Amino acid sequence: MIGAAGMGRVATGAALGIIVVWPLAATMRLALGGEAGPSTSSGLIDAAAFGREAGLVAGPAVETLRVVGGAVLGSLAVGIPMALALFRADVPGRAAVLGMMALAIFVPMPLYAAGWVGGFGNAGYQQAFGLRPMLEGWAGAGFVHAAAGVPWVVLLTGIGLKGVEPELEESARLDLPLWRVAVGVTLRRSAGAVAGAALLVAVLTSGDMTVTDLLLVRTYAEEAYVQYGLGRPPWAVALVAVPPTLALMAAMVLASRVTEGLESLRLASGTRSAGAWALGRWRWPVGGLVGGVTAALFGPPLAALVWRAGRIGGDASRGIAPGWSVEGLGESLSYAMAEVREPVVQTGMVAALGATASVILAWALAWQLRARGVWRGVVVALLALMLALPGPVAGMALKLSYLHVPILYDTIGIVVIGAVLRALPFAVLVLWPAVRGVPAAVLESAEVDGWGPWGRVCRVAVPMTRRGIAGAWLVAFVLAMGELPITNLVTPAGMESLTVFLWGQMHFGVDSRISSVGLVLLGIYAGVGGLAVAAIRRLLMAGARS
Repeated sequence: MIGAAGMGRVATGAALGIIVVWPLAATMRLALGGEAGPSTSSGLIDAAAFGREAGLVAGPAVETLRVVGGAVLGSLAVGIPMALALFRADVPGRAAVLGMMALAIFVPMPLYAAGWVGGFGNAGYQQAFGLRPMLEGWAGAGFVHAAAGVPWVVLLTGIGLKGVEPELEESARLDLPLWRVAVGVTLRRSAGAVAGAALLVAVLTSGDMTVTDLLLVRTYAEEAYVQYGLGRPPWAVALVAVPPTLALMAAMVLASRVTEGLESLRLASGTRSAGAWALGRWRWPVGGLVGGVTAALFGPPLAALVWRAGRIGGDASRGIAPGWSVEGLGESLSYAMAEVREPVVQTGMVAALGATASVILAWALAWQLRARGVWRGVVVALLALMLALPGPVAGMALKLSYLHVPILYDTIGIVVIGAVLRALPFAVLVLWPAVRGVPAAVLESAEVDGWGPWGRVCRVAVPMTRRGIAGAWLVAFVLAMGELPITNLVTPAGMESLTVFLWGQMHFGVDSRISSVGLVLLGIYAGVGGLAVAAIRRLLMAGARS
């Protein structure tokens, strides 16, 4: 007879099957069976056709490496020094800057694109400085993704920096200056966190097609989206998407194993976290530099949106250019709020359903990850696959797999599944520390009192992780509201998504209307993201006190 643990694994396995396993398996079955593409009489893909398509993979491979490489190198070059200053030095205003960094990770890529590409790229009717576009091609796409990746690098690297054993640093400072301790000890002991941050930036960049589509860069994700839009067979799309997906998936699984091994080698420390370095006379200059870098990251795209949103009036036939005014900005924002009201309601409803489903499944998976074994490896591999899978390919797989399931296809249900596919890995990451921190002694005491497995979960573990549940729900909600590549393909007729609406309009140029919509959406995401940041901060503070 199957026990409670077995029933839990069956339930979570079925959920993962619906979300990711069956869509991919069904798509591969269609591809290999030749139902939507050239095939031989035996049902296998024609070798000549396969060879022709394979020859097209080299171009997207080079472009993907360029964009991902530029994004990773740029975000690391800026993010690592920022993390050192914000997490380990006594620079003034670091709490405010860290709050901005935390909020920035919840800003969806279409808003980054509206600010950067609309103000300094080919999507603007006029550049913010009146010059030719500054952001073009793979370099422009890499720059935008690097700017979006800096907050991830700062926060993830900072977590690793705070976990360095203070005893090692204090011992090194007896013989070495501070900068050598920072490089030779602190950064060296945080190599796993830095590598994880770089890998996450690579995953988020390679799987997104928002910026590359606007800048006409043929990365793997963009090529997969184009191939599907042209009605190409599933195997042709899979041929474009499988190589980077498998490579990134393997890298993430390997990174999780390496990180786990490094954690087991960490020295026992009597201090919970490393303290802040006193910079002395360098405190304010470093603080000014940190503030300048922060302003350079977030100021130009925000200023471009505000500048363009306030430009109204003008007469092209008479050669009169639009003029900027506060009144014009207010008028544009009022129109934008009315325009996005219905998409906000519809997107919020889907995001709430997706966040709720994501948190329920994420909590169950995090609970099961407490036990080592084969199932733990399977779950980690599937979560890595969900992160590595390009958004357009995930959307295509969902559409093809549920084509003959009326209860899901072309309904809100498939959009909710897409939201879960996007948010679930991040919900697990938020919940894992909270679930792992449930003391075994408390569970054993509950068992002695006669509570069964479900009683221990519902009456002990869940209440003890309520802060993590709240934080994970808010994170999943914001990510689901900002998801574009999957939602763009599976959204049914009659439903308007915020990101699809904004991204679709940007193809006609970023004018005052689109800029004002972007500002309104930025306020919405910042508000909900602020709640998520506050919830996670309370969770971390509670964990530090326990």
